[in-house]
Amino acid sequence: MKPKEARKLTVTLIIVGFVVMLMGYFHGAFFALGACVSFAALIPNFLFYRCPHCGRYLGRSDGAFCQHCGERLEE
Repeated sequence: MKPKEARKLTVTLIIVGFVVMLMGYFHGAFFALGACVSFAALIPNFLFYRCPHCGRYLGRSDGAFCQHCGERLEE
């Protein structure tokens, strides 16, 4: 998975989890389910949001280049 795809998946899971947590106002089980989905967003972030060249974690960087090796991130 490319870094941009991993970032999109992470953001999507966080948003979906947050919306489901808001539905917890109506039924308590939705809050727990939404929290699980939101925390599950950490998995693709840590596993796949890495530089394709050096393999190091990109952190919060959204730049076009890896801050560790300087190579261009594929778009």
